[in-house]
Amino acid sequence: MHESRDNDVTATLCTNYIRDQINITTVESSSTFRLNNASFAIDGDFSQVIRRCAHTDVKRDITDAWLRLDLGEIYSVKTVKFWYRNDRGSNDRNTIRLRGYSIRVSNDTTLPPPESSCYSDPGNVTLPTIIERDCERTASYVWFYQDKGNGHEVPMLEICEVQVIGCETGRYGENCSNTCDHCKNKDHCNITSGSCDIHGCANQNMIPPLCSHCLSGLYGTNCSRHCSQLCKEKRCDISLGTCLSGCEIGYTGNFCNITCPYGRYGDSCQGICNNCLESSTCHHVSGVCASGCNEGYKGEQCNTACTMGEYGRNCENRCGHCHNHEACNRFDGRCRDCETGYQGLRCDNECRSGTYGRNCSETCGACLDGTPCHHIYGHCSFGCSPGWKSTPTCDVPCPPGTFGPNCINKCSGNCLHQATCDKETGKCKACSEGWTNDFCNEKSKEPITDLDKMTLEHLKLDNARISLEMEVLKKESQKITIESSFLKIKDEYLRLKMQSEFQIFTSGDPKISISEKKPGQNVNVDNPESSTPSLQ
Repeated sequence: MHESRDNDVTATLCTNYIRDQINITTVESSSTFRLNNASFAIDGDFSQVIRRCAHTDVKRDITDAWLRLDLGEIYSVKTVKFWYRNDRGSNDRNTIRLRGYSIRVSNDTTLPPPESSCYSDPGNVTLPTIIERDCERTASYVWFYQDKGNGHEVPMLEICEVQVIGCETGRYGENCSNTCDHCKNKDHCNITSGSCDIHGCANQNMIPPLCSHCLSGLYGTNCSRHCSQLCKEKRCDISLGTCLSGCEIGYTGNFCNITCPYGRYGDSCQGICNNCLESSTCHHVSGVCASGCNEGYKGEQCNTACTMGEYGRNCENRCGHCHNHEACNRFDGRCRDCETGYQGLRCDNECRSGTYGRNCSETCGACLDGTPCHHIYGHCSFGCSPGWKSTPTCDVPCPPGTFGPNCINKCSGNCLHQATCDKETGKCKACSEGWTNDFCNEKSKEPITDLDKMTLEHLKLDNARISLEMEVLKKESQKITIESSFLKIKDEYLRLKMQSEFQIFTSGDPKISISEKKPGQNVNVDNPESSTPSLQ
């Protein structure tokens, strides 16, 4: 008998044609009740009346019952189907003696242990009269076993017909048309799916148990080629080698052999390289900016803005002293306004020497020896210069009549016209009558006439002025003397000229004429023999 089931992957084995060879299944039982031989279970009669069923004996000394089918050789079994008697009036009564049974398999005639069971009934439910149980085993014998009695009755079996569904070993699938050649153990694979046993695949490059796909990372004929190491999960098309699950981080392309384009990184190259220094690209896998970050950003991927108080490239710089502790501009560090005592666009410079306060608009006081004051408070750390009170900012001058450090000294009181002394040195510009030296605190040895507002210094200046005036007068006198001599010569000349023109002589001796006068010689008309040098 050859029976096919609807789209079933196997064939009936009990009377089955295998490769065109008829194979006869035989059957035995542990005992026989009357004429109900074990052969009734495989005679092809599906009647479920007791006269057409195999029935074990009912003797009181019986402790178990079994029915054993010999398939003739080892087969790959899928299911076992059987028909139980149904002529006792109800399902409960029909199968009450079947409760607690088991189906077992073996490769010899020895009763198999419970561990070989492919099905064991729990015994607590009413069973149908037609039953089919999965029994995926490789076996030569199929057993029905019962050791549970029903109250006063001994264990017994009442089976009318049995079908064992399966294939020859080494075959599987619809009508057992497929072989298990893909398995290392070619004699056995799962009768439905063809999955291999623990020995795995014949081709070690394939994935057990089905051995229908290449191991991860392999493709091509016989899975002999390696997928790109950059395919995600190392999976690629078994024919083309193109990556099936996408690429590892940082790569793209059908074969994942192309790095992310400029400015991109990460999974599927969806990450964008932002804020890398001078628009340089980041690492195609990690997104790390190797050259650092642009102003205002930090972190390996330069995707974190500077926190409050930071600015510049990689946020390496600290903000200056912005007013009210406000954050500076994270790009260039500029402040909107500075704290007291600081100046500059970034408020990172203390007030220049000599100034302090808000916007450095205040001028330092008279700090000792010209040292700078505190840039915030204006305090003089080393004290005040002489002539100023010792206040923190040294900006209070000594009151009139005092001088020196902290104004602890008093002026002499003898400055001219009751003027105050110098607040730093205590010196007077001039002293009153009767006093001398720079401080006017020493009595004069000789009284000096007080020419009503004149000091000794004034007299010295007047003496110098008078000396200059006398020198000028002296020169004027010399000039007048020379001019007077000249006039006398001129007068004499005119007189002689007149005498020459009118021939007036006062004696018989001729007079020396003007024309005979020697150069540089004056002629004395009263005494021609005497002469005076000419005043040129």
